[in-house]
Amino acid sequence: MTEKALSKRELLTRALAGSPADCMEAAKKIIGRQIAANPRTLSKIGQDKSLGTWQRIAAIYALGLLGEKEFSKILGNILSDPADDLVVRSHAAEALGNIGDSHMAGLLRDILSRKPPKELRDSCTYALEELAP
Repeated sequence: MTEKALSKRELLTRALAGSPADCMEAAKKIIGRQIAANPRTLSKIGQDKSLGTWQRIAAIYALGLLGEKEFSKILGNILSDPADDLVVRSHAAEALGNIGDSHMAGLLRDILSRKPPKELRDSCTYALEELAP
């Protein structure tokens, strides 16, 4: 299949593939607008449990730093899913803090009230600090 025949999602998924370092470097390029990425596509990659953990994390990281509040609910759904990967959930919490949607503070507090593992607790705490006025 040629690159022209690939969908934008497939191209972006490929860009976010590889080692954890490769995935995060691609995310930085998305944030710096060196790689074109539609936030909706990033949200779909972030939600897709069939993809690699670091592909999802990189998409979530980029989505959070692009700062579009309309994706807060999707990130909140990832964070709320106890069956999802803990590291992915932690990055979703941090992305919520980076987006700055104060409407998500209740969810973050709810997650904290359940006494989550340290990594998730630290990410939720960070997010709440980012949301503080």
